[in-house]
Amino acid sequence: MPFFHVWFATKNRKWLLDGDVSERAKSVMLEVAATKQINVIELETMIDHVHILLEAPTSSDLSWSLKLIKGRVAYEVFRSFPERKLDAHVNSLWQKGFNSRIVPPGQVPIVRRYTRTQDQRLEKHER
Repeated sequence: MPFFHVWFATKNRKWLLDGDVSERAKSVMLEVAATKQINVIELETMIDHVHILLEAPTSSDLSWSLKLIKGRVAYEVFRSFPERKLDAHVNSLWQKGFNSRIVPPGQVPIVRRYTRTQDQRLEKHER
């Protein structure tokens, strides 16, 4: 089964994924993945985007998996943190779509480390 590095952003790259919101988003992503037999290898949220390394049989399965994950996370985050939706002035948590690339098996450790160490590149996100 191929590995995919997937990334997607919050609507208008708003800073919506911090603190408890980030933890809730990660928790829901892992719950959906476990329920739908999506093998998430690594997952990290940043203030305005998410990186996931996962396995999926095909690109179609990948698209379906991301649709499930993004939809459920948006629902749960806005249900758990209704003020976040009001403060952000957005109707949806995520931008449409996502980006991905196939990761050759030999590069999986590199992408895992890259995903896991997102917080070490915070200077890009400082205002």
